[in-house]
Order: sequence, then structure tokens, then C-alpha cells
Amino acid sequence: MNIKHILAASILALAFNSQASLITVAEDNANNYGNQWSGNGGKGFDEWNFITDSASGSAGGFLANKSTHSDLNHIASNPSDNAWGSYANGDGFNQFEAYRGFAGNSLTQSGDTFNVSFEHGGITQGGSVGFVLRNQNIHNTIGDYNQQSRFEFGFIGGGQHYSIFDGQGVIDTGIDYTDAGLNITFSLLSADLYQLDIFNAFDNSFVQSRNGSLMGSGNIDSVSLYNRDAGNDNAYFNSLSIQTKQSVSVPEPSSYLLMIIAFGLLSLSKRSKHN
Repeated sequence: MNIKHILAASILALAFNSQASLITVAEDNANNYGNQWSGNGGKGFDEWNFITDSASGSAGGFLANKSTHSDLNHIASNPSDNAWGSYANGDGFNQFEAYRGFAGNSLTQSGDTFNVSFEHGGITQGGSVGFVLRNQNIHNTIGDYNQQSRFEFGFIGGGQHYSIFDGQGVIDTGIDYTDAGLNITFSLLSADLYQLDIFNAFDNSFVQSRNGSLMGSGNIDSVSLYNRDAGNDNAYFNSLSIQTKQSVSVPEPSSYLLMIIAFGLLSLSKRSKHN
């Protein structure tokens, strides 16, 4: 390779800047479901699995719509106005759990991100609603919702604030109960550290950001959504997605001049050989 080729290759390398950008590899919302919450809508996730224990009362999941469920507020999908609904009420301790594996899109590296929206009404003393991010995807029996848990977020009936369960134990977030719904973004900072960003679903206004350490070990391979005897009011979930970082080469504005110079050198080199 002559000196002109070397110079041209070097200039072209300088012309491009390698940048990491978030790429959506999995996403799903209640728009993707016709008349029931089942199957495998969206892309990049495994099929849903559900476990119900109605004890002496009732529990289950359903596809909710704002026209028929007046307590569904701000997490419904446009344009369908749908969300994934759940109920668990009546005598005894009634439970509903929804499980979803991340297929080949597990959270494994810094920057990998999971998003979910959820909202609920009042919760009876001792009941709870929320979600768990887990290693593996165990779903054999009721109560498996927190098997291999790495992170959990939810609201416990009788409390005032939302809670986090992670490597530091049980954390009171200080975030008051709301029936407006929350949009939650969970991002890995490393194999065992995370960042959590919380927004109000009403206007997506910022509520809180915090860092923490994960419990357990291993990749984050699945999510479980749960309604554990919340009582008379429903709990709703929606808008799952996963993003991962990918490096892409992007030409900078000043790079176009470098590219022109590089191609000019290559052109001169070809002419010199021809002559």
C-alpha cells in the first residue's frame, strides 16, 4: 500500500465517530391484543404465562379498556385505550401473576434498559401490586413471582410510599401512592448496579431517579407482574420494552471535508498508476 492509500485510509477513519445509541430490541403494549390478554404480542419477548390462585375469592387477568373500566387512567395505549388489567379480591388471599421471558434480549450489560408502565387503585392492608425483574423465568406455581429476583418495585397496602426490594433490602422510595400511574425506566450500570428513573404517567413529568445494587446474581431474563390480593380495585400494566446499546459509526459535519480529501487522494493515486 503506497503513502497515498495510507493517508486516505487514515483520513476516512477520522471522518467517522463511533457512538453508542440505544436500540429497541423488544416492545409490546396493549394495542397488540384483540379481545383478551394472552399469547405473544409485540416483538422480542417470550409468550405470556399466567398463574392464578383465587382462594375463596376471585383473581385473574383481562384486556382492559377505558370505555368499560373508568378506573383506568393514563397508561392506556393509543389509539385503542387498552391496558393489561388484573384483579384479586374477595375472601381469602387471592393472587394473579403474569410472567414474560425476554427471549434472546436479556439485560446483560451496562446501558441495557427495561421499561414498564403500571397503575392501580387502593390496595387493602397486606395486599400488593408491582413487578419483579428476575434471573431465569421460573413460573411453576403461585408465588414464583419473586423467584431469582434481582429487583422489585411495588406498593404494599397499608403503606404510604412505593417500595423497592434490591440488594440493600427493602427501600422506602418516599414516593406517595398515586392512581395516575407511573412510567418506570430501569437501566443496568453494571452486572450488579442499576439506575431507576420514575415518571408520572399523567404528563410524564419526572418524579425520582436513584441508583442501587441488585440482589442475587446473573442476567435479567424475565419480568413478573403481580396483583396479590389488592382488593376491590384493579391493577393495570402496559408498555413493556427493552433497549440495548449498539455502537454505530456516524459521520460528523466536519467529517465530510475529510472524506472529500480522502477520496481525492485515492483518485490521484489511481491516475498516477494509470499514467
